[in-house]
Amino acid sequence: MKTRISSVELLATLKKSYSYRELSSILGLSAPILSRYVRGHVLPSASRSEKFIATFRERLLRKIVTDQVRITADGSYDISGVTSNVGLLRQVAKVVYSEFSLVPVEKVLTMEVDGIPLAVEVAGEFNVNLAVARAEKDLGVEEFFEQKVVYSPSSVKYLYLPKNAIKKGEHILVVDDMVRSGTTIEALARLAEKARAKIVGIFMIASLDQSVQKLKSRLGLTCQIESLVTLEQKARHYNF
Repeated sequence: MKTRISSVELLATLKKSYSYRELSSILGLSAPILSRYVRGHVLPSASRSEKFIATFRERLLRKIVTDQVRITADGSYDISGVTSNVGLLRQVAKVVYSEFSLVPVEKVLTMEVDGIPLAVEVAGEFNVNLAVARAEKDLGVEEFFEQKVVYSPSSVKYLYLPKNAIKKGEHILVVDDMVRSGTTIEALARLAEKARAKIVGIFMIASLDQSVQKLKSRLGLTCQIESLVTLEQKARHYNF
């Protein structure tokens, strides 16, 4: 039912940018049927809802997100146009829910700051709480899990996660905005391990080519790892 309702919300959002004729061509359904869905007169079946969301992801969402990505003067990628767009993040979150709907997600884990907006939307879709790792300890919190993060020989930081943020045995979905080297995602996974929780999935809006495969190899996880869009490796970029 959650997927069926999400697909209707998705169609209503798409209707703001596309005519019924255009949506009919994309989705392969007549305009009158789509109109009944958008107006809330009837819900699409579960299989049709999954098809809507899959089509949105494969044919529309990737293009929408890619169009929002900006290349800076130093050749790195800026996806703030995506992470600051609440409406777009809400639709991305619905895709995340669809992709991981068969996984028993009990908490969403992310890193401050840019990962938080998407993680909030994803946690809302799954109706679970959010855990945030930070570069500094929160005042008033006495116990933390700590993880050393080596971005480069000259750049070493630590991430801190309050010990009460994740419970032993919880099923964790890790969410981040952009994965370049995969160092931050790996650190989040290690924090979850220290909490004796289980990573059941990893999702990122964008990743540099080959970074997901390298991440899978380093983590040794068998869970689903998804990147909405894959960006070309540039000659110069920063590791995060």
